[in-house]
Amino acid sequence: MPCRGVHFAAVVVADANSRRRRALRDVVEAHDDVDLVSEAATALEAARLANRADVLLMDCDLPDADIAAAITLVRRAAGGVAVIAVSAGADPDVVRTALDAGAMSFLSHTGPALTVGDAVSAALRGRGMLDPDVIRPVLRQYGELLDDYRRRDRAAIESLATAVEAKETVTSRHLQAVSQLAVKLAERVDPELARSDEFLYGCLLHDVGKIGVPERILTKPAPLTTEEWAVMRTHPSVGAEVIRPLRLAPVVENIVLHHHERWDGTGYPNGLADEEIPLEARIFAVCDALEAMTASRPYRGPMPAEAAYQRVLEGAGEQFDPGVVSLVREELLRDLEPPLASIPPSP
Repeated sequence: MPCRGVHFAAVVVADANSRRRRALRDVVEAHDDVDLVSEAATALEAARLANRADVLLMDCDLPDADIAAAITLVRRAAGGVAVIAVSAGADPDVVRTALDAGAMSFLSHTGPALTVGDAVSAALRGRGMLDPDVIRPVLRQYGELLDDYRRRDRAAIESLATAVEAKETVTSRHLQAVSQLAVKLAERVDPELARSDEFLYGCLLHDVGKIGVPERILTKPAPLTTEEWAVMRTHPSVGAEVIRPLRLAPVVENIVLHHHERWDGTGYPNGLADEEIPLEARIFAVCDALEAMTASRPYRGPMPAEAAYQRVLEGAGEQFDPGVVSLVREELLRDLEPPLASIPPSP
């Protein structure tokens, strides 16, 4: 169905810069079936324009809450208008927020201009997201966004992990070793969790909060004092604050924030107990303890594998989730250094 003569209002919400405005206009004007009515600077003006347009193009390079509020306001002002969210490089969460708030489609203003006309045609037919001409470009662009963000996430995480290792040279091998062990144990506890990139990211970043701990404490060749332990125990909360701007999946922050919680509720920083502690943190806590006990420290040598394993068994139901501990087996520990002796299966 042709869409010539459709009044298409391109709406720039909040403080979109001039480059974005030009790009947005170019996308609209590149399609000769669409007329550009005007631009708006605020959600209120967008709502006013909605009464003059069949389709509204909204720039969504905004915080999630602002996007949802703007789309909701427009749809309340003109329930019949079709809202199409547009962004140059939106976070996948932004796409979900816009669609959940009532946008019928998502487009990239760096993508093909033809998709604008396809989306408008579908809007006029009342098909929305169910129209093949709409869903195909949405899924393609959403997939590209996810791939791009996965690459960015991995690069940021590797940089942060490297920063921790550089600061805490004494235990620099700990990150890779405990992460490998945790993934192996997770394969037994929850295979789907083990396969997720986010679980690995959480393992690699679990000690990122130690960036805020003085090196004299991190590298002290003796047990820490009460005051020094108080500083050390801030690292989960500090770590959560460090990674929060990255907007990673909750599983990442759960490991960073809760890997020192205890099954009996006496851990830190929040004193969670039993299944209040996220599963990913319970899995990681077991592996963190095993790796730490079997590794050398400035003030002690490595503990024999049998002794470390017995310590974990004794801590089941107090420090550790007994269900997770019951799945620890010898083959899970073979890659740790120094080489571990045979670990008997748990009863």
